[in-house]
Amino acid sequence: MLGGPPTYSRTCGDESGVLRMHARNGDMGDLGERFLDCFVLALDDAGLPADPTFREAMRAYMRWAVDNALSYSPEDATVPPRIGMPHWDWSGLQE
Repeated sequence: MLGGPPTYSRTCGDESGVLRMHARNGDMGDLGERFLDCFVLALDDAGLPADPTFREAMRAYMRWAVDNALSYSPEDATVPPRIGMPHWDWSGLQE
């Protein structure tokens, strides 16, 4: 599963807390795209498999995470309370 261990949610907070860390920064320009590019390059730097299925799953996860965080970037954004941690597997976001 992608998204880290359940210990984080039990001890550090929920998705609302993660989003609040990145919220209300205003226009981020192309930061999301640059972050995504750096993440993909980091897969190479870390020597992770070049398998296309693996790479697409990792890229899709980070694409979603970047888009989700940036959706709260407007300076007047309000992050709803108690958003549960999303769950991902190799087929994508599990609703």
